[in-house]
Amino acid sequence: MPKKERTFAAKLAHEARTIHRELCPVCGKEKQPVVLYASLIDERGNWRPQRRRVKLCDCNRPKIYG
Repeated sequence: MPKKERTFAAKLAHEARTIHRELCPVCGKEKQPVVLYASLIDERGNWRPQRRRVKLCDCNRPKIYG
């Protein structure tokens, strides 16, 4: 039998369990891994989604969310 693929939620839960907690040196709070979706437009005018994983804390929240 083929191996069952993990869901996106299962991948995030596994990442949260296996990654050590990281504290922000500026604000002192714990950084949380989140998935950021952005739309990129190429030179022909077509757009495509871009998915990035970023670590979010209070000091970089305005920069990431705008």
